[in-house]
Amino acid sequence: MDPIYPFSYALLKGKLRGARRLAVLGAGSTLRADDAAGIRAVEQLQDSFAPDKYPELLCCAGETAPENFSGKIRRFRPSHLLVLDAADLGLPPGAVREIPVQCVGGPTYCSHMLPLRVMIDYLAGETGCAATLLGIQYQSLAFDGGMTAPVRDSVAALCAALGCVLRETWGVR
Repeated sequence: MDPIYPFSYALLKGKLRGARRLAVLGAGSTLRADDAAGIRAVEQLQDSFAPDKYPELLCCAGETAPENFSGKIRRFRPSHLLVLDAADLGLPPGAVREIPVQCVGGPTYCSHMLPLRVMIDYLAGETGCAATLLGIQYQSLAFDGGMTAPVRDSVAALCAALGCVLRETWGVR
């Protein structure tokens, strides 16, 4: 599987084809440098897509307990779920790659309370949504550190590409 570096609009367009309702869930810790990548991406999307103008988009900053949003996402009934999280992909910092959900291990060290695979499988089963997990290669997980430049730039590129896809899908409002 090829990494998305700096980012691939085509992958997002393909994964979100036919999206009627999209839930975007950011996971990670804002206290650990690049682990905040998923959260910062959701915050940028919230700034660009006002809920009153785009009611078919639900953005959730799940932080270290993304499962706390499972009820909200289930009630939203998305056709598509996009989960964003920092990950060790063995790639250059800021690289983004789809991680097949079935390849995500069970209980292992991570900054989340519930393993993402369990939560994603649950939400996909409950809502019938197409689920995609994107990992963003971190450079630093230093405690109380800011995001590094490559990861910050990658998050911005990811949000720009996602914004283009969503505006093409739902129109500019």
